[in-house]
Amino acid sequence: MSYCLHNGLRIQMVLNDDVTLSKTITFLRFPLIVAVIFIHTNLSGVVINGALLEDGAQFHIYRLVHYIIKEDLSRTAVPLFFFFSGFLFFYHSDFSFRVYGQKLKKRVRTLLIPYIFWNIVVLLFTLLSQLFLSSMTSGRSRLIADYTWLDWLNLFWSHWDEMPICYQLWFIRDLMIVIIFTPILYYAIKYGKIVTLLILGGLWLAFDTSAKAPGFSLAAFFFFTFGAWYSINKQNFTVSFRFMRWPATFVYLSLVALDTWLWYRGVTGFPYINRLGIVVGLFAVISWTAYGIKKEDLHTSALLAGSSFFVYAYHGVPLAFVVKYWVKLLYPISESMMLLSYLLIPFFIAGIGVCIYALLRKYLPATTALITGGRL
Repeated sequence: MSYCLHNGLRIQMVLNDDVTLSKTITFLRFPLIVAVIFIHTNLSGVVINGALLEDGAQFHIYRLVHYIIKEDLSRTAVPLFFFFSGFLFFYHSDFSFRVYGQKLKKRVRTLLIPYIFWNIVVLLFTLLSQLFLSSMTSGRSRLIADYTWLDWLNLFWSHWDEMPICYQLWFIRDLMIVIIFTPILYYAIKYGKIVTLLILGGLWLAFDTSAKAPGFSLAAFFFFTFGAWYSINKQNFTVSFRFMRWPATFVYLSLVALDTWLWYRGVTGFPYINRLGIVVGLFAVISWTAYGIKKEDLHTSALLAGSSFFVYAYHGVPLAFVVKYWVKLLYPISESMMLLSYLLIPFFIAGIGVCIYALLRKYLPATTALITGGRL
């Protein structure tokens, strides 16, 4: 009798932990997208019609806040998405080449079709802006009308700075590449155990910015494999990270402070501090979110979670125009307005995106499902 009660209690605890894990991933989807928008928001270096309107060099507080948010606090967002993707790819399924084929087929709908669609959308917006809003463009990019066939192909892979024309979709591009290699990653994790993670993590820490070809990033391979490791080994990462809340937070904030101080002093050559902070930040974010979910202090929102992919895919074009028009409207701009604008614009862009998504989901559900990979 006592064995049955004990076993039943254990099963209930496992089920509760699985619910916490699912809600943790769901809850974090939207805040992490807002963090990505913060990474892409920059009010300095604004160029309109070939003229540098605002370089931001004289705004020291803005530059400091911008660096902390962009280079430290928000940098954990994309690795977390790779981590979740790796975990979910192998979640509750025994890997085989039949399963691999099924998952590839599913990713055509969830990744490839939205990837092609949103790149075409940005291409059309870019073309229209060059034709009808040329006074608001930077004037530094070559006209689409002058593109060669190679330029047209690169639009979808490495158009500018090793990114597709819809630049934020580099994450989807790199994720699709990693997924192709999942059979190798699966057996590397299964037989290489923790050594596989240590090797990939070491390579990422040492060579992330210097050893990267478009579509093949060490960050993608490492963090995807990191998440996959927990799934393949049937481990719940919210349980594993449960006791890391305070230690990870202390170490993370210390690394953020050190990285910011080095940047402020102009000391270069220590990118490992920032990258190590990303890993520790991953532990801190997951452990605190899972804690809040379990204590029922945090609650998931179906609308925000469902809109996260749409907001992620759509935000690049409106963000660019909002920043340009805003700086032009306020020019000459003050330190306080630079700072306030930087803190508010990402939420404004995200809020508009949620509203558009809600309308599309209500009136065009099939189309919305197609362009978001079925994420409703």
